[in-house]
Amino acid sequence: MKKRYWSRGIFTLFALSLALEAYDVRNKALVPVEFQRAPEHAPVPLVENGKPTFVIVTDKEAETRLHGKNKTAKSIAPAIEVLQEAFEKCTGTKPEVADVKDAAKYSRMIVVGDCSIAKENGVDVSKLLPQELEIKTFPQGIILAGNDSSLIEGYNMKPLEARGSSMGTNYAAYDFVERFLGVRYFFPGEFGTLWPKITELTIAPVHYTDHPRFDTRSGNFYLGDSIRTDASKKFWEPYMGKLRDEDRYFYRHWRMGQTIPGGGVHCPRPERLAQAYPDKLKTIFYTSPAGNFWYNSKQHIGNYFDVVNLEFADLLFDSMKKFYDSNGKIDEGAYQNHGCNLTYASFGMCDTLMPDTDVIHHPVVKKLQLMTPADLARGERAGMANIYARFHQYLAGRFQKELPGIKLYIMAYYNALYAGTDPRWKLPPNTEVNLCLGDLPTKTRNEKLMEENVQIAKEWYDSLGGRPIQKLWLYDVRDNAFVKAVAGEFVGDIPKIFGKYLGRTSLFYDHNCNGPGNIWFYYTSAYCAYRSMWNPEWDAEAGIDEHWEPFYGKEAGGYLRQFHKLVKDCYLKYSVPQTDKNPIYPVPELVKMEKLLAQAQAAIQPGTVEEQRFKLFSAPWPKAIQAMKNQISYERPVHLVYQLLRDEQVTIDGQGLEAFWEKVKAMPFMDPKGSSDKPKYPVSVKLAWDKTGIYGLLETPYAPKAETKNDVWKNCNYELFFSPGMKRENEYQFAFDALKNLFLGTQRHLPIPQPFDSYWKAPGFKFESVYDSQKWTVELFIPFSVFNADVPNPYDIWFCNVVCNKNSEPKEYSGTSMTLGNNHNMTMYGMIKFAGKGD
Repeated sequence: MKKRYWSRGIFTLFALSLALEAYDVRNKALVPVEFQRAPEHAPVPLVENGKPTFVIVTDKEAETRLHGKNKTAKSIAPAIEVLQEAFEKCTGTKPEVADVKDAAKYSRMIVVGDCSIAKENGVDVSKLLPQELEIKTFPQGIILAGNDSSLIEGYNMKPLEARGSSMGTNYAAYDFVERFLGVRYFFPGEFGTLWPKITELTIAPVHYTDHPRFDTRSGNFYLGDSIRTDASKKFWEPYMGKLRDEDRYFYRHWRMGQTIPGGGVHCPRPERLAQAYPDKLKTIFYTSPAGNFWYNSKQHIGNYFDVVNLEFADLLFDSMKKFYDSNGKIDEGAYQNHGCNLTYASFGMCDTLMPDTDVIHHPVVKKLQLMTPADLARGERAGMANIYARFHQYLAGRFQKELPGIKLYIMAYYNALYAGTDPRWKLPPNTEVNLCLGDLPTKTRNEKLMEENVQIAKEWYDSLGGRPIQKLWLYDVRDNAFVKAVAGEFVGDIPKIFGKYLGRTSLFYDHNCNGPGNIWFYYTSAYCAYRSMWNPEWDAEAGIDEHWEPFYGKEAGGYLRQFHKLVKDCYLKYSVPQTDKNPIYPVPELVKMEKLLAQAQAAIQPGTVEEQRFKLFSAPWPKAIQAMKNQISYERPVHLVYQLLRDEQVTIDGQGLEAFWEKVKAMPFMDPKGSSDKPKYPVSVKLAWDKTGIYGLLETPYAPKAETKNDVWKNCNYELFFSPGMKRENEYQFAFDALKNLFLGTQRHLPIPQPFDSYWKAPGFKFESVYDSQKWTVELFIPFSVFNADVPNPYDIWFCNVVCNKNSEPKEYSGTSMTLGNNHNMTMYGMIKFAGKGD
């Protein structure tokens, strides 16, 4: 190419227009940046005739000279790797790397990280915010730099400091390859990144900075866990191509990170605290006035800390003080890995919801009027708000006096969701809040729900003395493809909705799944969620819209754009306005979706990378669409319960040898989530009855998972649900495993819904379990006396649901009703009809 030189008066406009033919620095598909005054110099050619014309220049000793003097991830070294990979993929040539000391040898360069050249050209990284990046051209090239904790002596060196890494230069490299090369990172593996072919690249003068609007952008555990194990890689590789160990850190491409220490999580771990204080279990865990002791030695769920008892607050603080005084060497509550550091001490309840009825009659609660009718009227989970406020105030007070540099970080969740309103329990200034609302981001466009959520945040703001909550815990749905595919696009709504009530510290996205999970089937949603955390003003719709044709080809991309728009439109029209987690879309809309997917598939050439990407994108939809169609056409099954004849008796021994069982028809099992898939591991469940109660024979043709360290939910188990009569007034649950671990519960739904009672005893219920390496058999008897109902007559009908949870590999979930994944969804239960004699 012939070189041309332009007078200063006319070159800038021409160079900018020339550059815009290849890239657009203001591309709405990318996060907006803060433009500074551009330097005045000629455009800088970096690629000519398909070959890079520059070297990467860096201070090669910048990060090594502080080795051992800080604890932080490197930023400059991975930034160079990002650039080398991108240019090699886009041009076929990997750029060389030179030390800044040798920079005079080269006429064109990309300067990476803080060094003398950056300083000479006015890039002072010391003035940048944590994680901030700065990109600026100069006559010989372009500077990519940022605030890097790897260059800060003493950073994170104190025991328990627990700060995250500031990686501004690394983020600058990602911004550069996206903004100037057109690279897009959508999912891990061989097929998930768009690498445009570049033959010419000339950079017009430009200068801009950018920084994350939320310091902590989190959820990376789920992204990494999805491909952490060999089994998870095996699951995803047919869709994403070969996966490397480093793909676990793919989330770095989306600039996920933090510098502020974490906090406001489930803490302490109940099993660790119980182990440390075995003689104080009654102090640590709550006992209701009725004698219900909320302690589960086998898992997190089922434990409830005694927040009524301030002796527990003292025990907890004293334990935490040991942790801090020993610099973490004495760790009785797993504090170090659960949000306790030199900035925060976290307190958060276990994953257990306490019924208000188990607390309201407690003597302390009554004496101090900690649960009033006004509290109960505030909201479904507001009853214990002032109980928690009192506990939090007391615990924070001890920190204020004895560990004054550390703040108490509250997890506002379940019974602790609402702020206390009693002026006696105002929170001191050393308190911060992580608010765990269940409607974000899935319901941000539901105005009524958002008004309720903002009111909860406002009450915390008031309780904190006019300070905002610092963190929001966001929740993805578990299995609903129609919601998962678009929910992340609405994360950017959240700061605008909550305004001053939400600080700009942290957003955490709970993807509600364990590896391998299903996140990458909905990569556009996850992509939008995390880009929006960086800057909520980012145009998520533009970010997705631009990728269809480059990623899938012109024709197929057009169809997939229409498909995505249809899914999003239906979500806004049919899902957002409802409280139902499984709304139904009209069949014509589902048919349109199927047609668009079929058209896209037909437009893609077999054996291409576009076909591989389409396999991932389309994978969940046939089953999801069919499941919704099945939901629409669902006919409630009716199962006959055999009536014992006068001479027929049952011995509950787990053998099932009684001759009459051969005459009883087994209840058909299905996929409770609604797909047409038949269970791969079918089980046999038969029911019989007489005037005393219900008998059951459950046969499983495989060895059950039955580990003594597990509770009922982690082993293979059965769940039986009954609702006597046709009004669905009461629900009764019986769950058990092969080791005879048992869970019982009941709940009244009408006329006024009551809390679920997990301490119901079901007197007279009995079962026996027999298993070996080939099978598992259970016989059971449920007396009618345990039900709040009359003994049925022949041909009476009850609602019933039976579930089998196969928790051994390969896992399977099956049941007798299409409950859409919610075993308590009584509106979808099948029915049992009590047969007459001889039927």
